Amino acid sequence: MRGAQFGDHNVQVNLFAGEPQRGPVVAGSIPQAPPAFQPRDDLMAQLRAAGPGVSVVRAVTGMRGVGKTQLAAAYARECVNAGWRLVAWVNAETTAEILNGLAAVADRLRIEKPGIDLEAIGTEVRNRLEADGDRCLIVFDNVTDLTALRPYVPAAGKSQVVITSTAQAATGLGKPLLVDVFSEEESLAFLAERTSRDDPSGAAELAADVGHLPLALAQAAAMIAGQRLTYGKYLERLRSFPVRDYLTPGDGEPYPRGAAEAILLAEDALTAADSTGRCGTILGVVSLLSAAGVSRDLLAATEPAATDEALGRLANASLLTFSGDGATVSAHRLVARVTRERMAHDGILSVTGDQACELLAVAIESLREPWQRRAVTREVIQHVTALNTHLSGKLGDNDGELAEELVSARGWALWFLNQLGDSPALAVRLGESQVADCARLLGESHLVTLSSRSNLASAYRSAGMVAEAIPLFERTLADHTRVHGESHLETLTSRVNLASAYVSAGRAAQAVPLFERTLADCERVLGESHPNTLTARVNLASAYQSAGMVAEAVLLYERTLADCERVLGESHPNTLIAWLNFAIVVRDAGRVEEAVALTERVLADCERVLGESHPNTLTCRNNLADAYRVAGRWDEAISLYLDALQRMEQVFGGEHPSTIRVRDNLVIARREAQARRNRAADLWLRP
Repeated sequence: MRGAQFGDHNVQVNLFAGEPQRGPVVAGSIPQAPPAFQPRDDLMAQLRAAGPGVSVVRAVTGMRGVGKTQLAAAYARECVNAGWRLVAWVNAETTAEILNGLAAVADRLRIEKPGIDLEAIGTEVRNRLEADGDRCLIVFDNVTDLTALRPYVPAAGKSQVVITSTAQAATGLGKPLLVDVFSEEESLAFLAERTSRDDPSGAAELAADVGHLPLALAQAAAMIAGQRLTYGKYLERLRSFPVRDYLTPGDGEPYPRGAAEAILLAEDALTAADSTGRCGTILGVVSLLSAAGVSRDLLAATEPAATDEALGRLANASLLTFSGDGATVSAHRLVARVTRERMAHDGILSVTGDQACELLAVAIESLREPWQRRAVTREVIQHVTALNTHLSGKLGDNDGELAEELVSARGWALWFLNQLGDSPALAVRLGESQVADCARLLGESHLVTLSSRSNLASAYRSAGMVAEAIPLFERTLADHTRVHGESHLETLTSRVNLASAYVSAGRAAQAVPLFERTLADCERVLGESHPNTLTARVNLASAYQSAGMVAEAVLLYERTLADCERVLGESHPNTLIAWLNFAIVVRDAGRVEEAVALTERVLADCERVLGESHPNTLTCRNNLADAYRVAGRWDEAISLYLDALQRMEQVFGGEHPSTIRVRDNLVIARREAQARRNRAADLWLRP
């Protein structure tokens, strides 16, 4: 087992978990090369020569649209083609995007552990790159919060890191590589190739008018090529465009010269030629969702054929960019900002927000078991968070229905975070904001408010904040009982949550009557084989166990386990929890060898279904170590405790109650093992 390797300083750390992978491993959505891409050979040469360490790609003036992302993407594609071992792309605008991007990298490296804290996953990726990063590239694109990124940037080793950012301070992270607008030569070459027009003087006038900004030139060239315009005709339209009549100025830096006008002209040209209106809808929705990109599957959930056609048109107009595999689309940050401000000016921001909510509702409906589709679940959480950010403070008095839809989507995002179990701190932050908004918008007794309060309490409990969780559970149960009655499903669920929190706090005597009452109500209201009834039965058996009522617990588990496998399935997490708890009861009843064999089987199933570092798997590993200790197999117990302790410190932190419990168990096992050795020595020395 891994625990046997602790203390061995010669153990080699490999980047790739499991068997070595053949060929380059690509993680994340590397943007495709845009039409008529200018390679900018001098900048590419600097990236090639940079070697191991950190390179910071930053605009000379700090403004957007100069091509930082496209330069980094070109280098990433070059490394893929050269057969580098790993090429990873992480959208890094927010802390959540950084952590989700690193989780995707870990998944491709087969080192992700479902349920492990995302911060620990990011740290593990960094550690692997430091230890075994030869011919490995990781790009952190569009970094805005340097403090959030810093813990995940490799500080040593042979890996290469490329950071793109508009922040001046970013250059302190590594070797600066400053990106300016196109040179006149690059601008003319780009326009000639993209438009197929042989008019150097007209191209030079256009390029000068937009300040040689690559983003503005891309919008202009796409429109010129699509409508067969001359440079002069396009310039006439650009110069006469009343940009202030189209935008509601937002917060942030001013637009670069000509950028807003070029983007708006491109949008006007495209929407005028689109009788379906699909292009405008998709561009608006993408601008409201996560800047990390939106999957085509999400956008095409309702009208796949029309969506594919619209995406093609938007990409041809340089308003959207496909990832290398075509599975994801994204909008440049300036394009998205212009689009949002125009929607606000035109009074359609809430309409588009409602369309985004409808798409997310379809995705949410498909995620009833989020632990089975973790990557998709994380994407939906990011989109819900971004949508709330972009709409916050911008909805009017007539947008009450949209506000309710948005707060409902945020409630689901909070529930998803609790189900994934990998971001307890994020769940607490999201939950506290969600509960406050629900109370303000919907009222203290609204079902969504009560559900959000319960989910926040669950997040507190997962984060080890049981003292904060219990009062919130108690308040929520009282409100559910008052609003819905004693036997309503929400009331029963709330009662189970409170009782479980009592058990976590060591108050099993208070939990038992709550569980007994809930089980009786579930059997009466839902039937004896309903999944909620089975869960209630398992919870009661666990409470009996915690209260020292071993005989009662054994009888109830034996009655329940077969039903769990029949109704839920052998690999369902709740079935595994039932078997895990039963193994403890068997051990406490004195059937130690049976408990060891049963716990070994359950641990193997948990690792296969949930992952090696899921919280339930960690609990099972600790329980198996307990069983080894009770059986007198101290060496195996100590090895497993060490392994469980390391993982729990990564997942929960050093002061979480679960971590402290494993640490205490390890101390006990070591004392018992030493006492056994001392007794053996006494017997050996005794005459």
